[in-house]
Amino acid sequence: MSIRPHYFGPLEAPLFGCYHAPAPGKTTKDGVLLCQPTGHEYMACYRTMRQTAVRLAQIGRPALRFDFYGSGDSAGASSAGSVSQWVRDVVMATAELQKQQHTMALTVAGLRLGASVALLALQDRPPVDVRALILWDPIVRGDAYVEELTALQNERFRRPDANEILGFPFTATLREELARLDLLKAERTAGRVLIIETGPAKPEIRQLAVRLTNLGASVEHHAVPGPTIWHEPNKASVPATVIQSLVTWGGNTL
Repeated sequence: MSIRPHYFGPLEAPLFGCYHAPAPGKTTKDGVLLCQPTGHEYMACYRTMRQTAVRLAQIGRPALRFDFYGSGDSAGASSAGSVSQWVRDVVMATAELQKQQHTMALTVAGLRLGASVALLALQDRPPVDVRALILWDPIVRGDAYVEELTALQNERFRRPDANEILGFPFTATLREELARLDLLKAERTAGRVLIIETGPAKPEIRQLAVRLTNLGASVEHHAVPGPTIWHEPNKASVPATVIQSLVTWGGNTL
């Protein structure tokens, strides 16, 4: 297995990604695009996303994990990111993974807001043949997410700051686009969907599973006990059991 870090996309605004090639001797299966969380959640979940890519490649599923515009090592100031831009990034990244593995069918997986953006990318202009979706603790309603982030900022710093969340810019554009996000209004999905829900059951996750089922998807909803990993960058652990569940499901999605 090899990992190839590289930039892709337009020269004036490239995205950074790491392509995890399958282990030697493994039959190459459909690729998996991994969509990261954003802001402080990106930091807390970095090792988890990397280990997920490694495990997928070990079973013969090439994986591409990448940084959204304005985050990580991709181009753009951290204040330049927006939901609409990140949707375009997913479309670009699917094309990049298709180029790397020379096949059409893909699985798109995302964690937290990355999961939401993955589903949004299928709405107006579906990228290449996305056979399956893995939505790991997706943000279903953006207005609730804005409230969650604002409360977290207030709790940690004992003061409101409308322009920042735990050291990351929280621009008016991003706030407004998040407030309009509602996955329950989705009109398109992939044929197979895995929803992973960590911690206490949330009614909106169940509603999302119903919505995607009504759109024709074969949906599996896995509830996983245990703490969340995305709000404590300095204390985050890698949820090996969840990753194994995801990889096993992905290995059977051919």
